[in-house]
Amino acid sequence: MIFSAPPRNLRAELLDLDEAPFEEVRDSLQDVRRVNRYLSGYRVLLHHIGRFLDRHDSSRPLHILDAATGSADQPLEVVRYARRRGIPIKITAIDINRKMIRFAREEARSFPEIRFVQCDVLNMPFRPESFDVVINSLSLHHFSREHAVVMLESFSRLARRGVIINDLHRSRVAYVSIYILTRLLTQNRLTRYDAPVSVMNAFTPAEMQALAQEAGWERFEVHRHFPYRIALVENKS
Repeated sequence: MIFSAPPRNLRAELLDLDEAPFEEVRDSLQDVRRVNRYLSGYRVLLHHIGRFLDRHDSSRPLHILDAATGSADQPLEVVRYARRRGIPIKITAIDINRKMIRFAREEARSFPEIRFVQCDVLNMPFRPESFDVVINSLSLHHFSREHAVVMLESFSRLARRGVIINDLHRSRVAYVSIYILTRLLTQNRLTRYDAPVSVMNAFTPAEMQALAQEAGWERFEVHRHFPYRIALVENKS
């Protein structure tokens, strides 16, 4: 029983409500970065983006859309990875939240590869096939199932080569683990509330597969990663 997935319980996270002062939001975003650094949040994305980089013609930049970028920690890691490999890239990072964009711009001052656009991920102002790859990290679980399908449809429409969804895996063990960790490692009330809620908002691998099928994806794979991470990857090439 403990290893079976509990029912999905979609609740709003405090960061989504956009009511906290900027300093508290910034502190919570730093907590998110630490979680991503030590609990595979970056490793999952880099593992899968690496396959697109392997097949890329370096005579031009690989164009990436980072949908719902948050603090932009994920695209920053992608740029560092591409720099190490000597592959040129350009990333358009979008988010609807003004505080997120403000913080992200501060963090990305020395990363000219990234440009920021404030817009709604459910209503993006881009033409079909505007990007080589669309990435979406730790965001899909913030949305209803219906909106998640709409997002997958639009991501696929915007991407020439493929889409990478990097997200959590709903689990009782993951919930208990992150609840304990946030009580031990941070005093930030946003982090302490949002982290366990994120786990319960997340989809399971089977649900991810169903979302992709409903969105009309044809060539895709669902990958499980330790600890309790999921990568949903569409590969059009």
